[in-house]
Amino acid sequence: MPAAAPTPETQPLNRRVILLAVCVGAFMATLDTSIVNIALPQIAQDFQVSLVQISWVMLIYLLMNVSLLLTSGRLGDLLAPGKLFLLGLVIFTGASALCGVSPGLAWMVAARALQGIGGSLMLGVAPKLIALAYGEGERGLALGLFSTAFATGISVGAPLGGIITTYLGWPFIFFINLPICAGAFWVGGRVLSPIKAQKAWSWRSFDLREAVLLAGTLGMLLLGLTRIQKSGWSAETLGALGLAALLGLALHFRERRRPDPLLHRELWGRWPFVAGSLAVVLTFAPVMGAFFLLPFFLEQVYHYTPGQTGFLLAALSASNALVAPFGGYLADRLGNLLILRTGAGLILTGLISLIFAGPDASTLSLASRLIVIGLGFGLFQAPNLNEILRGVKPAFIGLAASTNAVLKNLGSLVGITLIVSVFAWLSGNHASPVAGVSPDLAAFQKAFALAALVAALNLLTNLLPRRP
Repeated sequence: MPAAAPTPETQPLNRRVILLAVCVGAFMATLDTSIVNIALPQIAQDFQVSLVQISWVMLIYLLMNVSLLLTSGRLGDLLAPGKLFLLGLVIFTGASALCGVSPGLAWMVAARALQGIGGSLMLGVAPKLIALAYGEGERGLALGLFSTAFATGISVGAPLGGIITTYLGWPFIFFINLPICAGAFWVGGRVLSPIKAQKAWSWRSFDLREAVLLAGTLGMLLLGLTRIQKSGWSAETLGALGLAALLGLALHFRERRRPDPLLHRELWGRWPFVAGSLAVVLTFAPVMGAFFLLPFFLEQVYHYTPGQTGFLLAALSASNALVAPFGGYLADRLGNLLILRTGAGLILTGLISLIFAGPDASTLSLASRLIVIGLGFGLFQAPNLNEILRGVKPAFIGLAASTNAVLKNLGSLVGITLIVSVFAWLSGNHASPVAGVSPDLAAFQKAFALAALVAALNLLTNLLPRRP
């Protein structure tokens, strides 16, 4: 179905420019979640700080980015989304420069926090801009390309960061953002700036205290889930999760008094939105949990080198990135549900195949199993987001899409925490080892079985009808 009415952003050239700009923004915002990781040892050495201290360079970016996504999406519904995206691009670019010239850890952490705010504005508003430029019947391909940009940023971060850090030094992992972001601003500025807000601004439509409570709840929840992986159920972990619960309770009572809450009934009262949101969590939890465990599986069971492990993991990432546009394209022609169900089925098939990967499995055999997971992951995402946005009023598209982005991150962290915790318990206690299989391999197999169980639940959920 074409866009409802011709507007400047729906002109063919303009909407391609919009798509290019938001894809570059998504690529840069996700690139900076992974490109920095490889340089952390060198940065820690230069700043003379500990591993725990330098971890905040990664953590603060994630916390600021994810905790503000819902607020960014809502602001994109209330303000001019094009200008908001450009503001995020400017903040991200300026913060990247500040990161590159950091004289110490405190400066670096502050600049990374600012960079996370800029990234959150871009990622929170980007799907809204795509939805404005492309109608319901044709936005699948655009969302697929957006998903590819998102996945590519994550995939190339580590190898690109390694090359840049080795040959140019760690400041250039931040300086590389400057010309790319400047180019995106130059190309997209004249098209994005004129895009108007969907409704007149009103303070009744945005409550600052509600936004702070929501950001605090998400931030503390993310911090707690992250700390479980590093320090278990420590006092710090329990404190963060407890504070998240208290802030969430305060948010609940605040929302009950609001006629136009951030967690809007317009969205959560619609089954397609609820089902799609549940599917996001049930997809990202098993895939990202298994993905986190795979390097240990490949190096401990098959004794692969880090280089060989990276090559195999690239099979999953590359197949995901390559197939995502086709998932959106096929969804426009065959329907969202058929394609996303196919993707969910492939994810389940790939995870089940990992359970039966024996100690003598060849590299080609292992790569094929990961490719199946990557294909399913790529096919699933754009059709599911398209289905989530189907029928959502234009005034709530930004909020709906940013909710999807937050749930991706929460699902990933929950999956990693759950699957790694189960693996650690099994490998520590050697519980019920499989006959003829080493205890370590048995623990990996059972962890993958847990991931497959969650993926099976996801497939069953997606087989339910999604009424309009």
